[in-house]
Amino acid sequence: MSLAGILQRKSQRGEKIFSVEISPPMNYPGLVKTSEMVAALKDLDLDSIALTNNTGGSFKLNPLAVVETVRAVLRSTPIIVHITSRDEGSVRTVYTHVDNMALNGVSDVLVIRGDPSPTNSRQTDAYKFTTVELVKLMADYSRQQHYALDIFVAGHPEWQSHTLPKHMLYQRQKIEHGARGIIANIVTAPENYFRYVDAAQAHEIMVPIVPSVIPLTSVKRCQFLEKRLHIPVPEAVKERLRTARDKEEARRIGVDISGDIAETLLQRGAPGVNFNVIFPQDVRSVKELLQRVRGYATIWEKYQIEDPEEIDYFECLREGYF
Repeated sequence: MSLAGILQRKSQRGEKIFSVEISPPMNYPGLVKTSEMVAALKDLDLDSIALTNNTGGSFKLNPLAVVETVRAVLRSTPIIVHITSRDEGSVRTVYTHVDNMALNGVSDVLVIRGDPSPTNSRQTDAYKFTTVELVKLMADYSRQQHYALDIFVAGHPEWQSHTLPKHMLYQRQKIEHGARGIIANIVTAPENYFRYVDAAQAHEIMVPIVPSVIPLTSVKRCQFLEKRLHIPVPEAVKERLRTARDKEEARRIGVDISGDIAETLLQRGAPGVNFNVIFPQDVRSVKELLQRVRGYATIWEKYQIEDPEEIDYFECLREGYF
């Protein structure tokens, strides 16, 4: 099942979804560490794993190159591959991406970075397709080929209010051309997410909008969000982190802060949370966050399995056979 399908099913039950987003390595030797990270995530009873593309503008392997590594560990968990509009140069390459996703069992794609900028972007931005065009290409081709591919697009709660009406006009077109949901950028202040949802609903956009949360475990990470991703971090968050005496205390403070953010989002109606993981040590923080907001971290805790002899039998739970 795709994440879009899980979202629909769980929303009908009043349940939340939980996803983790990881960044591909810079080279093939780095796939070893990626495999180790995925192995650490496998028991967390996640609804999907997302593979990003060019996080922060740095070079990364194409996420499609990492799908096999993820699938070797998580055989049935939906995989969301990020496709960046500005990286696509021809219709043929777009169709090839869709073919490869179908061959590798990828159920969902997140199309990002391609809306025209406020200035004369066609003369200044180096891209062939807008996000709207790319969504339409992928949706039409997947239908023609009878592929089960669901499309998500990115949302930007960090944008200022006066930019949202124009943004929502593009979002509406993406939904009309086949996008089934929105995965919002990292939320550091919940009120920004709810302002974004209100703006979407004002433009009759009713698809699920899943917010992203990252463990805010250091001042340096907050500075990265602000300088590289243009996501503002409240000064109060940075002030709390500056009181930490060491890295472990900063991590605990960050998990507490991010837990407050995630709880507020879920309690006020967000359909779930997409946790961003950058380093392997972030997996520990995500486990603690899941324990707080969901009541359990691992699938074994969910089904209260304590006897190691039962684990082999209940492996089928994680693979979705029940």
